Amino acid sequence: MPPPVSPALQAVDVSRRYGRGRGAVTAVAAASLTVAPGEIVGIHGSSGCGKSTLLRLLAGVERPTSGTVSLAGRPLAGRHPVPGAAMPILQDPVGSLDPRWPVWRSITEPLTAPHRPSRPDRAGRREIARERLETVGLAGLDLDARPGELSRGQCQRVAILRALVAEPAVVLADEPTSALDVSVSAGILHLLAGVAGRGAALVVVSHDLAVLDVLCHRVLVMTGGRLPG
Repeated sequence: MPPPVSPALQAVDVSRRYGRGRGAVTAVAAASLTVAPGEIVGIHGSSGCGKSTLLRLLAGVERPTSGTVSLAGRPLAGRHPVPGAAMPILQDPVGSLDPRWPVWRSITEPLTAPHRPSRPDRAGRREIARERLETVGLAGLDLDARPGELSRGQCQRVAILRALVAEPAVVLADEPTSALDVSVSAGILHLLAGVAGRGAALVVVSHDLAVLDVLCHRVLVMTGGRLPG
């Protein structure tokens, strides 16, 4: 019998409250989630149910009020988190990109992290960006364009490429196809499925249940800040 597979991502009783006293609002309440390597988990729910807040907690963009998030068994908020192990794709693709950076830099910046054993030079980064843009239907896009010169859909694809370029163990995507038309969305879903096929764990938040049903191995419905189970 093969040994059990350790979770790529695990959240235990994670909560997030804003404010204090009677005015406090609980956005996420004691949510627990385990995602295995290569698994795609969808989180569905109505607007305001807490799914985007949960995703930010899982990505380490926000810290939980209580509970723990671990990547490969190591606490995300610990003294030695795993560098670059989890990459978020945030809901606002334009706002998630540095307005001063050209496309090639936005896409390849994760490849320059200090913990990486080798880092490509400028020419190498531009070529990597060019190749990656072709995979999302943006061949020929000006590598020196800034986010303000791009459409929302183009920014969304750039943000997706940035999250995937360093081959993280966990990808956390918030409405990753919201700004894309049907044909482009299909290509992005295929791309994300391929990432999971190579062993990454994915958590995808969306109000579009049809998208989650196509992409995910299982879908959890979040209500009032709570996950089932």
